[in-house]
Amino acid sequence: MPSVVGTMTKGAVFDGVVNGADVGAFDSMDEKTVLLGADLLIIADSATSYTRKKVQLSSLSGNVVEKSITLESPTGAEDITMFFTNRAITITEMRAVLSLGTTTPSITWTIRHHASDRSNAGAEVVTGGTTTTSVTTGSDVTAFDDATIPADSWVWLETSSQSGTTPEFHVTLIASID
Repeated sequence: MPSVVGTMTKGAVFDGVVNGADVGAFDSMDEKTVLLGADLLIIADSATSYTRKKVQLSSLSGNVVEKSITLESPTGAEDITMFFTNRAITITEMRAVLSLGTTTPSITWTIRHHASDRSNAGAEVVTGGTTTTSVTTGSDVTAFDDATIPADSWVWLETSSQSGTTPEFHVTLIASID
């Protein structure tokens, strides 16, 4: 039998996430119980009725992972661990932005990954990195050389050059779980 993971009321957004995804609004129902069983999200009238709505979890956007890091006063020689992933992921987008400095800011950065060994040079997601100069819209990177990160891998940020005044640098990685 599925286990209860929460409740919601008509028109409300489920207070929580299932497999990383917001369940969303269910405007046509009164108060319901949200249950999770095997690979199904089940919206039920009660803990014993499973007939109202069944949604395959694979059809939800729960396979998306977002990780971010913000560096204060970054230099051109940063080497900072962002996270470890125990599941294989594929990066689909990287966004970066600088905060406004007193002079034109610029930073060249790259994301690296390697299975098991953080001391290894690792593989670059974008060979040669990306230069970000924008303090408004930032950089939106969607073309990659090695976006597939194997399970049990470290992921880190490196910078290779910095110019101008860069009080703050922010990077967000968006990936899908393979």
